[in-house]
Amino acid sequence: MKEMLTVFNNEGEPTGIKDRDEVHRDGEWHETFHCWFFEQKDKKIYLLFQQRSSEKKDFPDLFDITAAGHIEAQENLMKAGLREIKEELGLELKAEQVKKGGVFKEVLKEGTFIDKEICHVHFHRYTSALDFDIGNEVQDIVRVPLEQFSYLVTGECRRISGVSLLSEHSIDLVKKDFVPHEVGYERFIIQSICEYVEKL
Repeated sequence: MKEMLTVFNNEGEPTGIKDRDEVHRDGEWHETFHCWFFEQKDKKIYLLFQQRSSEKKDFPDLFDITAAGHIEAQENLMKAGLREIKEELGLELKAEQVKKGGVFKEVLKEGTFIDKEICHVHFHRYTSALDFDIGNEVQDIVRVPLEQFSYLVTGECRRISGVSLLSEHSIDLVKKDFVPHEVGYERFIIQSICEYVEKL
């Protein structure tokens, strides 16, 4: 079954419904759900990244948002998000466990692939009591210190360390290991999480 998405103009007004492949081919604005898991431990903040499956058509093997996906036409935003979390991470969260972090418009390009997303960003405070049961779109979940990731984004360091939450193995990461999001998006995530944590 084709995945049908609502498309929007530059002003954010819906203009119709198109097949997902056509949306990416034509570079149409569409809505996505992003949920960043974070952990607080020893007064430090950690981000959780999923490693995309090597079978993924776009950005295989790269590290990305903990859980994310498209919001299909006429689909409820939160229901879509909780569905993606369940499919990718095997976790059944409730709406009140996922907090709004804001909206960011981002453009990703790779060859003829043009991904113009209206990103509905959300956060979830992770605890080790949750057991991941990853789906076939994900091959690992890695925890990275937020401060180190921030240095990687700004270019203050070239290599950072993470820990797999599935195997407990350490892993070294460089910028090219991550999905190439806009720097503005990455800085938005870092700042938003810091502000969110301060209010807890």
